[in-house]
Parts: sequence; structure tokens; C-alpha cells
Amino acid sequence: MPRNTLPVKLNEIRTGVVVDILHNGMGVVLVNKNYPVKITNAFMGEKIRYRLTQVDRLSAYGEVVEIIVAHPERVDAGKDYLLDAGVAPYINLSYAGQLQLKQWQVQQAFGAVGLTPTIAPTIGANHPTHYRNKTVVPIRRQAGAVMTGFFDRKVKTQLVPMQDYYLNDSVIDQTVGIVREVADELNLSIYDDATKQGALQYVMVRRGYYSHELMVVLVSYEPDFSGVEQLTQRLVERLPGLTSLILNYNPRTTNQQLTGDNQVLWGHAAIHDTLLGHDFIIGPNSFYQVNPETTETLYQLAARLGQLQLTDVAIDAYSGIGTIGLSIADQVAKVYGVEVVERAVADAQINIENNQITNAEYIAADAPEQMQTWHQVGLQPDVVFVDPPRRGLTEKLMDAVAYMAPKRLVYVSCNPVTMARDIKYMLSLGYRLEGAIRPLDQFPQTAHVECVAALVRSEA
Repeated sequence: MPRNTLPVKLNEIRTGVVVDILHNGMGVVLVNKNYPVKITNAFMGEKIRYRLTQVDRLSAYGEVVEIIVAHPERVDAGKDYLLDAGVAPYINLSYAGQLQLKQWQVQQAFGAVGLTPTIAPTIGANHPTHYRNKTVVPIRRQAGAVMTGFFDRKVKTQLVPMQDYYLNDSVIDQTVGIVREVADELNLSIYDDATKQGALQYVMVRRGYYSHELMVVLVSYEPDFSGVEQLTQRLVERLPGLTSLILNYNPRTTNQQLTGDNQVLWGHAAIHDTLLGHDFIIGPNSFYQVNPETTETLYQLAARLGQLQLTDVAIDAYSGIGTIGLSIADQVAKVYGVEVVERAVADAQINIENNQITNAEYIAADAPEQMQTWHQVGLQPDVVFVDPPRRGLTEKLMDAVAYMAPKRLVYVSCNPVTMARDIKYMLSLGYRLEGAIRPLDQFPQTAHVECVAALVRSEA
């Protein structure tokens, strides 16, 4: 067979069995052992008929035409528009099925690097729908009207219009709808992807889970636009819970949704919310977990795995606005935090003052370099907490942890693939896993899973 002959054809309809689930939530059918077809809304073990929608040299994409043998936990949520936008790939799997699948996916991630730790059952969310305290949605003019939603996976220039985003706090969905309606009423300038002209690009809404304070951020491609005063007035009138209304100027044409250029149009520059009894200030650019209820479970679990003592010195690496470190400050003697984003550290300092915490110190610096600096001045932590971005830890940081030789390392991860890689490296540096890897469902209906693990320094 010639090398450029593919085993499938575009628009061809085939039958196959799903043999894997990728970490983006897509099912995999193998045409032959080397040619996978990736399919949304297809779950492990299902026998399906599918149509080839995109064919490449190494793999293809398809869509389900018929489910011949269904997964026992398959349901029909009646919300396939969420599949079209790719925001909820597990929407048609029961919640019990989602928790089982995520446990299996974590097991697969560790198995891929040759590790076979015990993977505990996934800790589920009390509210698996309408749980997000933040959303950022595109706003566009489409079919003659202003629309909000998410871009279609297949037609990437077209919005899938949404009223019920299913994952957001219902008040957030209502707020997005009001912003859209007012923008339409005032015939405001809306950004156009084709011409790279226009003003409003995105609407970001944050709502405090406990405080119910509401922040609306209008992201504009232009620094100012006609009608912004009327828009401000009408939103203040129609959003009784509004605490903060901000204009964010973003002239970039990249995927970056917000910049640091914020102008307060009305109210305050930030909102507040509480987490495990501590008050946190949350600005437009603050990283703050989007599922606060489950975050409290996550941080309580992390603290328990840290086996904290009142005499301990703890380091909170990748500290953000200080949520992990400040939540355990009353359980240890001292907390040191390090975060490369200066704005986040400034928020952490405010959070320290607001909560009257006297034993926490946060520094704006590169985490690996700061760990080495602390080591050089003789700082000896008892426990280190790490909660890195999806790309995981660097070897430089893990080497620095090993040099400091804390008794315990608590690893919080939003990506089991990089977590497995990093834990394997830490094992080579003289640490061992203690107990199971504990998955936690921070993001129901999606393919994302949070994990927590404890590593202890080997006596040898």
C-alpha cells in the first residue's frame, strides 16, 4: 500500500468499538493498531457507527451516527449544544459514571509512566451542575443579533448561542444574558473576528459563592467606545447584586482573553469571598478556583495529607493569591509563599492583612529560584505544598525541593498526566508515595480532574 494511502475516507461511515478515552474527553476507535479516530460523545466499550469528519495522515476525527451498544452509564441530557461547543464532553454520562471514568483516567496516566499506585475513588461534587463562580464568554454579532456563547468545535468562527451554560452559577448566566441584551439595545460596537474591528469581545462574570458579590468585566478591543456610559447606567440599574463593573482593554488578537489594563466603570476594583472561613480579595485577573465548594474539600484534604503540626514551617509554591497557604496558616508556625505573578502576590498581601494573619510571608519570584535562595539562607521547611499549572512542575523546582529536604510534599494537580511524570521524578530524588492518589471532581461534566498526593522523604 502506498505510504500516502489512508485507511479511511472523509465522510465515510464506519462501525467500531471505543477502546480509550483521551484526557480531552474524546473517545477513541482504532481503525487499525496505528490509526485512531477521535470521537466526541463516545464512551469506553461502546459499539458505534460514526462518520469521518476530518482525516489526517496520523489520525482522524468523527461524529457518532448511531449507538449500537451503549455504555451502561450513558444518559441523554438533552443538551447536545454543550457538545457542539466542547465545554461539557461528559454531559451524556451519569455522574456516577463520570466519577468512575475519572478514576480510571488517573490510573491510566500513572500507568503510562510505569507507576501503579492505588487510585482512590473520585471524590464527587455536591453540586455537579451550575457550580462555576466565573465565566468568560465571547460576545459577537451573528445572524443580525448580538449573541453570547462559545465557539463551535467544527466551525470555529461561529458561536453556539447559549442561555443555560449548565456549569455556571445560574446568576452568572442571567448576568451574561442581561449584558448581551443591553449591548443589543444600545447597538454597541461588537468585535468582528474577520475584520479585526469593533469593541466588545468578551464578557467575564465572577460571583462570590458565599458573599454573592458580583463582578462584570467588559473586555474591549478598543480602549473606549461609544455608549459605554449608557451601558454602565443600564447594567447598574438591572443588576442589583453588582459590586464591580470593569472595562478591560485588550488590543491583542491572540487567545488571551484579558490583559492587566483595567478601568473601573462603577463600584469597586475587586470583590470578596470566603474560603474555609478566610476572606479573599478577587480581582479581574486573580486566579481563584472556580468551584469554591469543592475547593474547600480539596484544601482540607491537602492539609490532612500534610499532617501539619503547630511547630511546622510550610512553603506554598505557585501560591497565587494565597488560598492554600493562608487556609493552613493557623495550623503551622510559619507559611512562606512564592508566586511569579506580582499582581497575585499583591492580592495575597491584602488577604494576609484582611485576615489578620501574622505568620505568613509571600514573595513575588520564580518558584525554583526562590526555593534555592531559601535553601541557601538555611530555611528548612517541614512541608511543601505545590499546586502548579497544567504543565506541572519543572525539574529545577523538584531538585530545589529535594535540596531543602522537607519531610513531606503535598502535590495538588489539575493534570494527572504531568502529575504522574513529576511524581516519578520525585521518587528518583528519594521520596516515596504515601497512601493513594486521591482524585477529586472539581469540574463535573468536563474531562478535567483534580488530584492530591502526599510524598514523604525516605529515611535513607
